[in-house]
Amino acid sequence: MRILLAVDVQHEFRDQNGRYEKIVSYIKNASSEYDFVYATVCANKPDSPFIKNEVWFDCMNGVEPLAFSPDKIFVKYGYGFLDYNWLDPENHYDIIGFNTDCCVLKVALDLFDRGYDFSVLTEYCYSSSGEEEHRRGVAVLRDLLGKLVK
Repeated sequence: MRILLAVDVQHEFRDQNGRYEKIVSYIKNASSEYDFVYATVCANKPDSPFIKNEVWFDCMNGVEPLAFSPDKIFVKYGYGFLDYNWLDPENHYDIIGFNTDCCVLKVALDLFDRGYDFSVLTEYCYSSSGEEEHRRGVAVLRDLLGKLVK
């Protein structure tokens, strides 16, 4: 099966240059090409690593509704997940979303380490920190994952 894995495509990471809208549009238009669309959302709680390390304080009161309708939503409280058993290693995953330089990077590396079949579609990724951070994230992904990065 082919799964579109939308990492943190949530209003809280909306950028100023229209990349958020481009990514949401891709999800809506391409969903028929996939068997399922899964979404991760990054949330925060008082005992999260983000709070403990004074890195990020947003999304403490939950996450706004998504601008698309995924088949499943998985909440994460860090850059990635500790357990990926909710994904079937027999499927292929196309990864898109925010932020190229941290959450997309972390999820992709975790799937790589676990031997999953996946691609990162960088045209549909971005960093809420801006173009430079996005480009750096893509460069690291390409360096580490080679042909898996499209």
